[in-house]
Amino acid sequence: LFSPPHIIDDKVKEMGIHRQVRRIVLSPAAEERDWCWLSLDYGFGENAVVSLADIYSAKLSGKRYLPVAGGWVDTRAVDLEPLLGGSGNPIAAQLAKSAIRLKLSRADILRLQAFAGPDVDFSIQTSGGEGGASDAGETLRRLLHMAPATVIKELSGLSGQLREYQHRGVEWLAYLFENRLGGLLCDEMGLGKTHQIMGLMVWLFTKKAEKAPFLVICPTTVISHWERKIREFAPALRPVVYHGVDRELDDALAPGTAIITSYGILLRDAERLAKVRFSVAAFDEAQALKNTATKTYAGARVLSAAMKVAVTGTPVENRLMDLKALMDLAVPGYLGSDSFFLARYENTGSERVRELRKLSGPFTLRRTKAKVLSELPEKIEDIRYCRLTETQVRLYRDAVATRRTGLLAVLEQEDQAIPYLHIFALLTLLKQICNHPASVTGERVHPGKNHLDSGKWQVFAELVDACLENDRKIVVFSQFVKMIDIIEAYLKEKGIGYAGITGKTRNRGREIDRFNNEGDCRVFVGSLKAGGSGIDLIGGSVVIHYDRWWNAAKEDQATDRVHRIGQTRGVQVFKLVTEGTLEEKISTIIDRKRKLMMDAVKEDDPAALKTFTRQELMDLLALPAMDV
Repeated sequence: LFSPPHIIDDKVKEMGIHRQVRRIVLSPAAEERDWCWLSLDYGFGENAVVSLADIYSAKLSGKRYLPVAGGWVDTRAVDLEPLLGGSGNPIAAQLAKSAIRLKLSRADILRLQAFAGPDVDFSIQTSGGEGGASDAGETLRRLLHMAPATVIKELSGLSGQLREYQHRGVEWLAYLFENRLGGLLCDEMGLGKTHQIMGLMVWLFTKKAEKAPFLVICPTTVISHWERKIREFAPALRPVVYHGVDRELDDALAPGTAIITSYGILLRDAERLAKVRFSVAAFDEAQALKNTATKTYAGARVLSAAMKVAVTGTPVENRLMDLKALMDLAVPGYLGSDSFFLARYENTGSERVRELRKLSGPFTLRRTKAKVLSELPEKIEDIRYCRLTETQVRLYRDAVATRRTGLLAVLEQEDQAIPYLHIFALLTLLKQICNHPASVTGERVHPGKNHLDSGKWQVFAELVDACLENDRKIVVFSQFVKMIDIIEAYLKEKGIGYAGITGKTRNRGREIDRFNNEGDCRVFVGSLKAGGSGIDLIGGSVVIHYDRWWNAAKEDQATDRVHRIGQTRGVQVFKLVTEGTLEEKISTIIDRKRKLMMDAVKEDDPAALKTFTRQELMDLLALPAMDV
């Protein structure tokens, strides 16, 4: 019809071909708890209207143009792929049966709105509706405008006031709950995600009379943190720790109970926990669930909860599939099948990433301190460079000379697999030598004596003295337990009061309280893994990173234990780096690859090295570029 040499009638010439969707009209008929029955039409031009069912049927049969009043509609103008999300989609199954009235979930409707485009008029038509059409129309309006049915004016079950942005966060969570949807609370560390989850629970219990208990799943290291926060800030709730060999669940199911457990217990007791119906299941540090192949993730999927919330400051640690894993937990099926998601979004360019951001937007909330906490005190970062002592240079060169020759020979061969584990072992030894020879030799460090055997230790000791003289409390992080032992022994011998947390610490809460509240406790010493997340250390105003991790984001998260809500003093951050060694090279590489490292590396492990080129690895194995 549209290709010459056909002779086209003048009346046909006056007709138009519509290639732009102008409006989408939802005509609800009724609603259920999680679903809405409606018809869906696409509008083109002034009066042309085509149902979704007709467009789907045309595309399925290979028909590009559909006749409408005054012309034709080009079906290519409607991209159904995002809405249907690949094969096996339940909406596609309904359309395949030529259904005019569709059964759509609220998530389906939000997906439709996300892909409507900024120039498309998205409207709801209830005229002529039957039964609950009017109520369904009102539900859809609130859904599309992201407005909770109940305005949250105050939360009487909380002690203290939420900040304005936290209150908005609770309202957003309430909106999701009312629509039987889950979400991802991804605020930057230090903005009070815990308080917002508590606010939601208090609102549901005190204002909505939710009878089912709440569930918080978190790393073992922050169980006590959650318990203390709920007791202190949400007295309307009853925290119950479900952990340890004597754990009991039957007595913890009363209304208003917040059950706190770990991912390890979720793995062991998944079947038992799945038998309980929870109002809200909150997954703290939810990046622990990014691997969908694990039994822990499977346990999280089978939990029965009216709402599931993933709480994490880092929803994407490695690749976009991390985000999909959390979205599949909170809003199952919303992002389509894995194959559809990979084909459409993984490594497909910035335009598709923007599309994904728009698609996931209603279900994710992310605020940064820079945007919402203008009153937060200043944070100043300073890299302090140190020099190796003669003892350190000798140990460093001996370690490199005895181990690197074979490693370099393999790295120089492009067809040889990189021996990451062996390289990591050598780099770990070199980092320990840079810290202090005693961390390798086992020698005890005495004030004023052999502590001079480490250039970094000399800088550290001077910083500690200067900060304490200026009445500043100090938080020290190291990744090495041996180094922490050395620091604590030194502080004890000098008579400096300190507290600390490592993976072996049992009463974490007591150590945190001592540092924050007791004047004679001047220093907090923690491992970056155990003390770098999930706790408040606002009693301190100086942070010293004794050694560097591969991932600067993890250092930032540890710093945020001090630079967070409640901090009243400016925070000074010192990062100690030994000149001419792998530490200085790592620092440079981290700065150059900062975004990649933030996305790809979770902690110091051999996998971190996979972000380095062969040449960068060879550079790390070089002898120290200095003389003493």
